[in-house]
Amino acid sequence: MNNSPLEFLAKKYGNVVKELYIEEKDPVTGKTVRKKNVAGIFVKFPKMKSSDLVPGLPEHTHPAFIINGVERDYILLGKYKAGENGVSNDALVSLPNIMPARSLGADQCLSRMKKAGAGITGMTVADYGFIKLLAQKNGWVPKGNTFWGQSHKDGTAWKVGEALTVGTERAYEGYIYKCLIAHTTAAELKPDIAPTYWQRGKLIGGISQDNAIDSTWQTGYRTLNGTGPLDWYLGKDPSNLADIIGSSMEQQYGLRYVNCEMQILENNNAADPDADLSASSVAWKAILPNKSNDGYTLVAPGTAGTLHWTWQNGKLTLDTVEPEFDNEYRGTNFRDLAYNAAHLPFIPSIVKELGLFPTGSDDKTEGYYYQQMTKDERFPRRGGYYGGTSNAGLGCVYSGYPRGDEYTIYGCRPRSLD
Repeated sequence: MNNSPLEFLAKKYGNVVKELYIEEKDPVTGKTVRKKNVAGIFVKFPKMKSSDLVPGLPEHTHPAFIINGVERDYILLGKYKAGENGVSNDALVSLPNIMPARSLGADQCLSRMKKAGAGITGMTVADYGFIKLLAQKNGWVPKGNTFWGQSHKDGTAWKVGEALTVGTERAYEGYIYKCLIAHTTAAELKPDIAPTYWQRGKLIGGISQDNAIDSTWQTGYRTLNGTGPLDWYLGKDPSNLADIIGSSMEQQYGLRYVNCEMQILENNNAADPDADLSASSVAWKAILPNKSNDGYTLVAPGTAGTLHWTWQNGKLTLDTVEPEFDNEYRGTNFRDLAYNAAHLPFIPSIVKELGLFPTGSDDKTEGYYYQQMTKDERFPRRGGYYGGTSNAGLGCVYSGYPRGDEYTIYGCRPRSLD
């Protein structure tokens, strides 16, 4: 069978294509026919040791490559955020030039990604931790849609009601525009429809065809997968992950907080499509630090002395006691996260391997870490969103809402076992 143009391009970049077959009834003949769709395009990452990613981490295989006790030679992560491809089984797939999914709870996202085929599930905290350390190793600081269609680093977004002078530059729908006539911005004078007022310049952002339009910014929230500039790809490499930062924050599987206690599944067991990630699952484990080194033991949640987030001296602080549960939202730049040395003389290596705490060489990792000081379950999302600006980045972890909450800023990314 000849490759489709999409499959041709994927193979050109060394990506892995997964197929999805749907059985449907022909409306004319009434016969059941089997139709082929592309279930997703995935990037292959070969197995690495944690110590090869960041010196000082353990000299063992990174947890992302260990699933149910078996080491994998590679992992397959969705090149693109999950979105709808119009297939009849409601699957969310990793494809370019489609709108990433939004406003879905964590369990909804997971069930719809699984519909894309056998072995496909959602990207995990171990996967994301590996990507964060790989970027750190290589000095990659990816950009993305962090300010209404473009990176906040590259342009100021146009909005309604702003008085502008001649020569002022604003970004709209991914392009830079220069103001030609002083005026107060209005919907009828948007840069793309008022050439007398604006001169269009270079493309710095992604293409938006979002069906959700904001009244102030007059543009969509998200951009189409893979339509941004090269620096929106990890490592500025078109064969690598696209849009890992911005547009929508991505659900994380295999990590949650209850009583602000950090709870995980062992290694990358959350990558098993049959993994039990329910609220009552016995697979959730807390992290008990060793007293003499940076090792740890996985124990039952609620065990005394396990890792918790607390709020001390104006910073999110890793500790072994519960915080004051005032239900307030607390946040700290990732690189400035703290720990209570009196209770925690050694930081368990696992939290660094999962990208949840800075290592000694983390000066370039961007992002803000949010935590609500509540007893209730909180399900983290990562990466930042279309309005995240400097809070977005590989260090962005948002643990402010339950697993079932549905917001425009929430999305997801698939991964595949084989």
